[in-house]
Amino acid sequence: MKKFFKIMIIGLLLVIAAFYFLVLPYTVKLITDYDRYTFDYVLSDTAMITKFGIGENRDPADYGYPNFEEVDFETLTDGINLNGWYVPASKEGITKTLMINHGRTSNRLKTMKYLALVKETGLDSLYNVFIPDLRNSGKSDDAETALGYEFAEDITGAMKMLKDNYGQNEFVLWGFSMGAMASAITVNRPDLVEFAQNEGLKVDKLILDSPLSNIYATTKVESENMGIPGFIFDMSFNKFDHVIDDWGDNMKFSYLLNHNPLPTLILYGNGDSTTPASILEDEIKGLSNVHAELFEGADHVQLYTRPEYRDRYTQAVNDFLRK
Repeated sequence: MKKFFKIMIIGLLLVIAAFYFLVLPYTVKLITDYDRYTFDYVLSDTAMITKFGIGENRDPADYGYPNFEEVDFETLTDGINLNGWYVPASKEGITKTLMINHGRTSNRLKTMKYLALVKETGLDSLYNVFIPDLRNSGKSDDAETALGYEFAEDITGAMKMLKDNYGQNEFVLWGFSMGAMASAITVNRPDLVEFAQNEGLKVDKLILDSPLSNIYATTKVESENMGIPGFIFDMSFNKFDHVIDDWGDNMKFSYLLNHNPLPTLILYGNGDSTTPASILEDEIKGLSNVHAELFEGADHVQLYTRPEYRDRYTQAVNDFLRK
């Protein structure tokens, strides 16, 4: 009988170990990992070209910016190679840069269309523009993104490069989906804030389009849709939290946009099933530094590309950046 119980205990310990070391990491990967969207992948698929809304355009020159530069740089902490487009302002002596940050399963091909908005409104006389491929995207290296936590290091590294190479020290971060979460993390994560202060880098405003506004709440909904039991999700999220220095509870707008209350424009649709409007509205309730524009029925990151929303979207961004 003792031998039987000993075998049972050993078996139970093996099951627990397998659950902790195999099942939980696999569940975390299901939620956080995604394929790298390279230029070749996007441009070889007509459906992707349509989804990205780029038509025949392939770089900033196609939007009327022939003087753009393609730039290689490194992320702030871990030496990952990144790539981006620097578009100088139409006037000399401009030290403000508008950085347009894509989300997951994306790259800068998807965000370059906003150059049309910048030119149409004349904002190109007030801002330089930088459009990066953040890690695991476009021409940048493969790497884990940790739901925007690591993207924030890329954004800070880009600001440092823009200061060193182009004398830029004032920034507006314009982020989409996970890139919006990353933009908000950038101005709150203590190590990145300290680095920016020491380097004289200043972020003045945030524009957040279809933002991922609460990491835990949004990934929990996604996990439920995938059929992952709640207790497994919670244990997996705790494991993920340890990877990001126990910062997971701060990855929500009710903390990020309140802790560092920068002027913030949020653009979102209530037809968004990827980053639900109900979660966002709960997160920004009562925040006086936030102006939110709701686009009825609009889907995820589909505001500017919809003809019926384009003028209003353009006006909202233009007004906000000229204040």
